[in-house]
Amino acid sequence: MKRKVQISTGRLIKKRVSLLKRLAAVGPVVRGSLVTAKRGNHLAHQLTVSVKGKTHTVYVPIDMVEEVTEWIRNYRQMRRIITDISKLSMAIIHRHAPESQAGPRSSGKSCPKQ
Repeated sequence: MKRKVQISTGRLIKKRVSLLKRLAAVGPVVRGSLVTAKRGNHLAHQLTVSVKGKTHTVYVPIDMVEEVTEWIRNYRQMRRIITDISKLSMAIIHRHAPESQAGPRSSGKSCPKQ
């Protein structure tokens, strides 16, 4: 059986800072997929993206295909990093409640109603 290892809040924050630095270094991004279609005797490259349930396409010049491919890859990397940052932030929130409740209790007076 796997044993769950507790990580300190400080360590979670350090990991999140590290991911934020990686996020800042991602570079240009674009959401969508690169599609290659045969148009007569040549190939046409298009970026397709769904916006509010409708597919939009943008022509991609041949000399930009490699660059746009990198932007798409960057976008996917950015999404993974953001997911990881969000998980760490949630863990920090979850750890905060038990840590703050473990401290000394107040004088026993209840909080005033607002």
